[in-house]
Parts: sequence; C-alpha cells; structure tokens
Amino acid sequence: MYLVGFVLVQSSGARAAAVMTGVGLEIEPIFGYERVQKLYPSTHQTSRLTYGARAIFGIPLVAAELEYTRGQDTEISGAQTVDETDDRIKLGARSRISLGSLLFLTVRGGGQAKRTTRSITQAGVTTTNALPFTYYPYAGAALGGRLGSLISVQGGLTVVFTAFPDMTANEYQATLGMTVRVK
Repeated sequence: MYLVGFVLVQSSGARAAAVMTGVGLEIEPIFGYERVQKLYPSTHQTSRLTYGARAIFGIPLVAAELEYTRGQDTEISGAQTVDETDDRIKLGARSRISLGSLLFLTVRGGGQAKRTTRSITQAGVTTTNALPFTYYPYAGAALGGRLGSLISVQGGLTVVFTAFPDMTANEYQATLGMTVRVK
C-alpha cells in the first residue's frame, strides 16, 4: 500500500498553553492518496483517497502519537458493485531530531489496528461484512525541512509489518506533506 499525503495544517493555538511547561499537543489533519492491493473478487490494485487526523502529545524528542485514517473505494466487477472501507488506528511513539536550523528527522513506531468493511451489491441486494480487526506493528522515518517559522515540508516512509520477516508482503506508506502553522 502506498499513501501520499498532500497538506497538513496545524494550529499553534492548541499548543500555546502547553508550551509553557515544555509539553505540547499538535493536531494534524491527513488528506492523501493511496494505492492498495485488493484480494476480492480477484487480486488487483486500486487507487483511492484517504483522510484522517493525527494527534501528537509530548515534546519533540519524545512524543506519543494517535492516528486515525479511512480509505474508501467502489469497484464494479461484472454484475456486482463492491464498496470497501478500511479504518486504521495507529498508536505509538515518535521522536523529532533537529539536524541543524533547517532540517529535522522524525522516527516513529508502534502498533496499527485495521478493520475492513465490505458491501457487495448484486441484483439490488446488498450484503455487508465487517472483517475482523487485524493488528500489526509499524515503524517509519521522515526527513523534513523548515521554510521559515510557519511552514515546513517533509517526506517519509512507514512500514506496517504484516508478514515480517518477509519484507515484500508488508504495507508501505510513503508520505509527502506540508505543515502550515496558524498563529
């Protein structure tokens, strides 16, 4: 799976009260595009939009993260329509390390829970199945740069280990984002 995020906007107002103590809370909306491998009705790949939010609590060097994303798509295969929704929750830790005045490195890791809901419509009859939750660890890294005090950009890769140690069967989420702080 490949995920490309486009724009992240974060308000520094939510962090203002916590900055005094050194601990901050950041909320980042996530909007993106992902390419996923499907197994139903046959093995194939499809592209879809994804959206969600990420909350980061702590200091840049050590912070907790909670992320929710949802990806939805509809495919028509013969006489049936397949609607599929993936809901993902990531809970983990992250660290942002300054590499000078303009560059920074972010590393992250934790666990992901994923639930897929599939609705199949054929001859006007819809059947909906919620597949069981799956749980997998994840790890990632991103390199970013500051473009002044209010704007930063970053690109990274997160791996969800669905079949470790077989690295060819894991989910890979590549991200490209921009953060705009609103004062």
